[in-house]
Amino acid sequence: MEKNTLLLHDTEAFMRGELDNVTVAEGCIVLDPVQGSYVPYGCYTSAALPMPLFDELWVSWNVATPPGTAVEAQARVMVDGNWSAWVGFGRWSTHLRRESVPPRERGPLRMGPDALRLDSKCATQAQLRIYLYTKNEKTTPAVRLLGVSVRRVDAIPARGRPVNRSLHLMPYVVGRRAPALRPWMDLAIGLASLTNRWGADLLPEEFAQVLRDWRAPAEGDPRNLAFAAAAAGCWGFPAWISWCGLATLRDEIRAGCGTLVALGSTPAQMASGWPERRFVTVRGFRMGAGAGKVLLCDPWAGENDFDAETEMELDDFLVAWDNVALLMRPRPAANMQGGPVRDSVRPRPAGPVAPGVCRLYRGGELHLLDADFCANGGVLAWSTPDGRPHATTAHRTFHFVEPEAGGVRLDPKDPEKTSQKYTVYAVDTAGGMLVGDVTI
Repeated sequence: MEKNTLLLHDTEAFMRGELDNVTVAEGCIVLDPVQGSYVPYGCYTSAALPMPLFDELWVSWNVATPPGTAVEAQARVMVDGNWSAWVGFGRWSTHLRRESVPPRERGPLRMGPDALRLDSKCATQAQLRIYLYTKNEKTTPAVRLLGVSVRRVDAIPARGRPVNRSLHLMPYVVGRRAPALRPWMDLAIGLASLTNRWGADLLPEEFAQVLRDWRAPAEGDPRNLAFAAAAAGCWGFPAWISWCGLATLRDEIRAGCGTLVALGSTPAQMASGWPERRFVTVRGFRMGAGAGKVLLCDPWAGENDFDAETEMELDDFLVAWDNVALLMRPRPAANMQGGPVRDSVRPRPAGPVAPGVCRLYRGGELHLLDADFCANGGVLAWSTPDGRPHATTAHRTFHFVEPEAGGVRLDPKDPEKTSQKYTVYAVDTAGGMLVGDVTI
């Protein structure tokens, strides 16, 4: 771990901080229980964290947020021997329309959606705070990890020892995912690429729903790296932001872990429709003549999923990369069931009331989809078997549609077949998914 990155993620580390209406149970920060219920809110404040001299700071959190619960992370820094005011990184829950704070300035502090910057000043210490809230006295959020990483101003990031290794990450491209989520889909794809190699089998659309920053588009980028780390964490995968050098990326590959990074696109790439800043996963390094290559899964690189497996000259990569990375670890066995809920449904033809439409039945009860399900941010899709096996469900061909008559209209079956199997997916804005099969 780089010396400029600190993670609090177990009972011993959490107990060094100040507990106000919260406690530490099973390695997580939770609200205080009182007579079989939980208090409505509480706060955890870390001890002061000495850091190398820095001018930029990122906060990460991994937390389970059952319905009716939320958290809000804050940080402050020590500048010229004095603590700054506390600054927030937005209230977060899988069940909220998550919004980071709008860009603002306060003295030397410059607050962005997922980073705190200092203008003409440097800091020497950081302190973290996280508020826990619940509207349901029987449930509490559970904070598993709280982290901070800073950009050092007195050191050039280390390049480390070269490594020659390639990991098999899951490649997906933006062009095959839900069009409505495209502005932030590359970040979601990066998380799916990393988690699915460990057997999670999550759709990028599920991640996209819980990492989206719902600030008005005019206010900035809907991709928020702190929210992305939280999204991975809610499915049980430890994830955090790190300001680091090439040495860290190489060490992650040696350890069998890919990384998620942002790259600046070239003018030619932007002219072809790529964003100015895009997220990719680093899947390895290849040594050869010269500086070698960086192996990537780049969601913007083509129209077919395996087009995403690209490589880039190392020197070009170092120019395009901003030295910020999202790091991830496999999901511990204790967290295998975490994350937004997937429920099974039974799609059934609606019959004469809506010819050609299938409606969903959940627990034997009719579950009608609202007409504005997609307009309000949901994703509705269906797929059919395409004659070849896939490493993950997300590699199947998805047809993204709008609700019709409370259900979903499926394309007519292949006339050469007596029956056709369809799988229907409905993903809400909390990342919860209804999924079921029907044969017609």
